[in-house]
Amino acid sequence: GKLEGAPAGSQNNSQQSAAIKQVSSTGPALNANVIQTASLERDKLDMDDLDDDAPSLANEDVKIEQLKEGSAEWNVREITRLRVLALPKTENVDELKTARAERNKKIIQLAMEAVKQTHADKEKQRLFSVCIRHLLDAHLQLALEGDQESIDALYDHSESLFKRDPNSPSAADAGFMVAKFANTSAQRFAQQEPRWIEEFVKQSRLFASRFPKETVRAPQLLQAAAETCQLYGMNQQALECCLDLEARFPQSSEAAQVAGLTRRLRLKGQPLQLAGETIEGGFVSIDDYKGSVVLVVFWATTAKPFIEQLPQIQALSQKYRKYGFEIVGVNLDEEEPAIDAFQEKASLDWRQIFYSARDKRGWNNPAAVYYGVRTVPMMMLVDHTGVTEIVTSNAGQLEEPLRALLRKKTAANAK
Repeated sequence: GKLEGAPAGSQNNSQQSAAIKQVSSTGPALNANVIQTASLERDKLDMDDLDDDAPSLANEDVKIEQLKEGSAEWNVREITRLRVLALPKTENVDELKTARAERNKKIIQLAMEAVKQTHADKEKQRLFSVCIRHLLDAHLQLALEGDQESIDALYDHSESLFKRDPNSPSAADAGFMVAKFANTSAQRFAQQEPRWIEEFVKQSRLFASRFPKETVRAPQLLQAAAETCQLYGMNQQALECCLDLEARFPQSSEAAQVAGLTRRLRLKGQPLQLAGETIEGGFVSIDDYKGSVVLVVFWATTAKPFIEQLPQIQALSQKYRKYGFEIVGVNLDEEEPAIDAFQEKASLDWRQIFYSARDKRGWNNPAAVYYGVRTVPMMMLVDHTGVTEIVTSNAGQLEEPLRALLRKKTAANAK
């Protein structure tokens, strides 16, 4: 079913519109604010590509100025002109918003007229597809401004084009636009309305099931949906997206990338596998801590969410260390001096997994790769036998299970 529009007045809330930037494997600086929602790497419906097609689609044998006004070819050219036309020179947000809306409504009108002229003409299916893309893009822009008519139109066009020809590029384009609308709405409003995450998951999985030949866009959607869910603690939905991705597109790069996330989502109740070089040049393994309750913390010196939660983590250490509680860090920085300075300033005395080889630093740290860690902090609480109790990015969720594990350890030692 279709969803109603975004909350009134929410469109300009910059904090709600914060979106995750896909993290490159080269390990960029980890200094983002709270990362809210996974977004698509890039829009495969690059509308600029359509501009390049417009003149040739108009008529390869007829000069553009000879096009008949009102023809499908003329409409495509007019849409192209409108899309590159400069907006009014004003700093008034409402005026700019109105101008964009009027432009998109005109594009919709022109595109619909062209669609009517081309949909039944087998020789003009390429032109039909271009018109559909312009139509969908204009509706998407209006939908993202909360226009309910365009929200309804996106869903309606998706269903009608799929029924018309489920194997057509236009059907796939329409399905992708609906998923993209849900994705962007989740980026903006997920904290206020988690239903947008659920809708994004639904549309991503629907797209993947309907269009198995979409080996680029479908894996992107499923990966973004999985990462969004796990960021909001919707672990079962995240796991379902991962498994869907691995089953439908096993050869995709996205399937390889979510393998670690899948492993992490299944980690509760399983032995933690963790070992690596230390920053001092030694070696540390989770097996070294058998008999203790251990918190593994993935962190970086410039990660604001980690820095904000560090006092809570340190308070737990001070309060429970005497009962057999230990912390092991997995640092995702690139430069060792930054870590040394931070540890000294913050009085961190945890052992740190950090590699001397530069190709194993940052997001390429083998432990981060193995468990699909792409945001920090990420924390894993392990019992005295090495079995994982909880995986979380929220230090506020640790104390209760930590106390329970310490009681279990004490009881086991008393036997």
